[in-house]
Amino acid sequence: MNVWVGIDPGEKRIGMARADAMGVLATPRGVSANRDELLRWLKSVEEDYGLAGVIVGCPRNMDGSFGPMALRSLELTRWLRQGVEVPVRLWDERLTTQQAQSVGKEATIDEKAAAILLQSYLDAGTPDADDPPGLLDADSGKNTG
Repeated sequence: MNVWVGIDPGEKRIGMARADAMGVLATPRGVSANRDELLRWLKSVEEDYGLAGVIVGCPRNMDGSFGPMALRSLELTRWLRQGVEVPVRLWDERLTTQQAQSVGKEATIDEKAAAILLQSYLDAGTPDADDPPGLLDADSGKNTG
């Protein structure tokens, strides 16, 4: 029963969400203050449920271009790919924070944004998604697509 998880990298915290065993519903699961804490959470999900993969939010500007937060997402994705043995995929998260601000108060903005991001991925049928074309390579500064 492997589950998908969603990660929303913010400026100060990393929002976390987990899908149900059927891959239908994403729910907020907290925030992480740092990468080590995030990796511990991912390993606990792996132990408790099995991990199908990790979806990392990659924000695009409204015109489809990538900004500084997208580079942060790319760098986090590369780091995660070295720390877990499941697919780690970037997924467009435009406006998830704004959507999260309009949804209930029982969870933080960051974890709600992670749940919205993951729900979008689940609703799309969990496609095999490569890194988005046009994303700047964080190491070289060159465009990858």
